[in-house]
Amino acid sequence: MDDVTTRPWLRWMACLGALLVLLMPLFVTDMPPLLDYPNHLARTYLLAFGENDPVLSQIYAQHWDIIPNLAIDVILTGLVKVLPVYIAGRVMLGLILLLNYAAIILYSRSVFGRWSWWPVAGALMGYHALFLMGFMNFQVGIALAMLTAAGWNWGRERWPVATVIATAIAATLVFFCHIFGLVFCAVLIGSRELLAMAGRLERRDWSGLAMRALAVGLVFLPSALLYLNARLAGADDGKITWVSAWRKLANLAEPFVNYYAAFDKLTALAIFGLIIACLVLRRLRLHRPSILAAAICFLFYLAMPATLKEASFIDARFPVMLGMLLFAGTLPRLPRRPAQAVGFALAALFLVRMGIVASVWSGQQRDIADIRHSIAPVEPGARVLVATVDPETNPDFWRNHGRRLVIADFCRTDQHLGSLLTIERHAFWPGVFTHASQQPLRVLPPYEALSEPAGYLPDVQVLDMTVKPPRNIERPPYMTDWPEHFDYVLLLVAGGAQELPAWAADRLEPVNRTTMAALYRVRPATRLAAGHPQASR
Repeated sequence: MDDVTTRPWLRWMACLGALLVLLMPLFVTDMPPLLDYPNHLARTYLLAFGENDPVLSQIYAQHWDIIPNLAIDVILTGLVKVLPVYIAGRVMLGLILLLNYAAIILYSRSVFGRWSWWPVAGALMGYHALFLMGFMNFQVGIALAMLTAAGWNWGRERWPVATVIATAIAATLVFFCHIFGLVFCAVLIGSRELLAMAGRLERRDWSGLAMRALAVGLVFLPSALLYLNARLAGADDGKITWVSAWRKLANLAEPFVNYYAAFDKLTALAIFGLIIACLVLRRLRLHRPSILAAAICFLFYLAMPATLKEASFIDARFPVMLGMLLFAGTLPRLPRRPAQAVGFALAALFLVRMGIVASVWSGQQRDIADIRHSIAPVEPGARVLVATVDPETNPDFWRNHGRRLVIADFCRTDQHLGSLLTIERHAFWPGVFTHASQQPLRVLPPYEALSEPAGYLPDVQVLDMTVKPPRNIERPPYMTDWPEHFDYVLLLVAGGAQELPAWAADRLEPVNRTTMAALYRVRPATRLAAGHPQASR
């Protein structure tokens, strides 16, 4: 929107107020219900303290390498050394919210040459689907990518040599934060330079064309060399899967998706509708390189699969980039009174959405208290098999228990709550993120044979070794003869399960049960004669 006031202090107060509202849900619970977040917290706890712990040092070891996925492994590991672990985690989440919000505002300033109210409305996408999924390294990477591109826009023509050097350093930093951050950075900077080179080509300015191409090449040369020597470059593509065309279309609302699908989609339609209306009325200023960057991101989105190279939600990264460009690369220019009305409407919408997030999160502390109560008997060093419940087995529970367990139309958020076993009980569970191409942590023998590096949880149905699991449920390799290898079984979202079947009575002894978790001790009669489970034979 065009400026409705010439008083800059009012805009800064609005930015500060929006940021404070964004941070409010972080005070509702000490373990925000973000899908991957508990697992990231457990890993950084192990990186910070594992080597000096007599139990954890026998299970995990650091394994630093060229990995384009290290933002929180460095930053959050440092924070947990000076702050209590759950405070450090929320500080990190707050920094991510701040970084992404600042990136939108500063990039808009760099491309339009002025401050505006419109990027302030970027706070509307603060708690989007991928933030709620806990993709923390990705969030840091794309924010730094946009800030790096803003610096390039600001200094490229003023100080070309210094800007190339500084941007090459920044791009290398972005590479280590997250590989998709580097992709976004290359798209943003590359789009600007492609249009500039097209102008040189029209004028037949061959030397200028070559110099611009060389500058971009030098910026991304260090990152390219690092990638070629990284584990990720040589990783097997793994299982490649695709989502339907309808899901692709629906996921374009992802920047505004949190807990109420219908309301989230209406929010997305309102924002898109405003932009389209301004475009039709010729009240929309567009930054051409940003529009080109958005077009490239959209084509990537259409072309990318859902899973690739042992990573998930590959294509889902691009709608978030598009959302950031929507607020940073366009500028509605409405007359004063319509601009004021739109501004107040967006502010009200933002407050309602944040109220929903805080309300949904308010029950998370009870869930965490349930899990802590259930795992209290677990001894340090114990081996705990963590399983979960298919929502289809008890739909009423999932409808009534609360929305914090599910991101609207997207995915569940409870899959990694077994991480509390690592942080609070110093016990082993299979699901800590330890993928060699993605994390600087590995599992030591004999525990390695019992680990699931990607963190996927088995369904409780696969515990029955006498029957073949349903077609849509897989039995992980480490589940073979699981009674011989584990001391306990922790069933998450236990309230969503019926009573365990008869076969379980011979193998599992109930210890502790709450709505969110049930702990069972594996009966000694089913364990190895040596008296302690071994990971391999």
